[in-house]
Amino acid sequence: MFYEYFAEERRGEPRFYLGGRDENLAPGVRYGPVIRDIFIVECCTSGYGSVIVNGREFPVGPGDCYILFPGDTVTHTADIRAPRCGVWCGIDGLGLENLIRRGGVSSHAPFAPKEAFEEILAQVEGLLALQDSFDGGTSLRQRARIYDLVAALLRNAPPLSEGNLWIQKAVGILETRYPEPFSVEALAGEVGLERSYFSTLFKEKIGLSPHEYLTALRLRKACVLLREGGDPVGRIAECVGLDPRNFSRLFKKEMGMTPKEYREKNGIGF
Repeated sequence: MFYEYFAEERRGEPRFYLGGRDENLAPGVRYGPVIRDIFIVECCTSGYGSVIVNGREFPVGPGDCYILFPGDTVTHTADIRAPRCGVWCGIDGLGLENLIRRGGVSSHAPFAPKEAFEEILAQVEGLLALQDSFDGGTSLRQRARIYDLVAALLRNAPPLSEGNLWIQKAVGILETRYPEPFSVEALAGEVGLERSYFSTLFKEKIGLSPHEYLTALRLRKACVLLREGGDPVGRIAECVGLDPRNFSRLFKKEMGMTPKEYREKNGIGF
């Protein structure tokens, strides 16, 4: 079973995990901080509030759509007089991060273009409508919705600068080849940049060093495999490119719990 899940991850198929509606929120309510291991797409249809991402607060109002990245530390708030309402969904898939970043969205700039709001909202609503569907074509329809959501983001994104194009190429390499051993120098060489300039540019655009980004990516993929498969923790570490000897310590440092605790918390009792 593990290999089936791993193969699906390597194929890069997007997945819809869950969704819901933020309605009738209590005035001034605050939720978080929380760290998730999937993308959250949230569309505000009325009311006001804010989202705090890695310590930076962004006001939220009608017509705003923001995307939260795996590993972000996030707190949601609702206005004390007119609490926000909206819809949200959780999605993931190999390659989604690169596409979303190409759409101009990052942890430092989480909002989708205003022009894309109605299209993205329609796709989130469509995913919610499929949440209780379990026929053989459901997963295909869900994937189509996710692709249409990302396509709406890309259609309305501003043109990428040359620096962004270099970094998007690097992110794409890491997203597809994260189990392989990497050095910053080798990655910079594949992109065609000098090592120190590449490291500076990557940190500026992504907010993490190349090493930090790759570690976070590998841990996120490990979380998927821990949730959905029963293979030994050491084997999972190897398959995402991490050292099994240090995996549990690293996982606990970043996730606040051991791999075993994470697996038990998410309903896997192996």
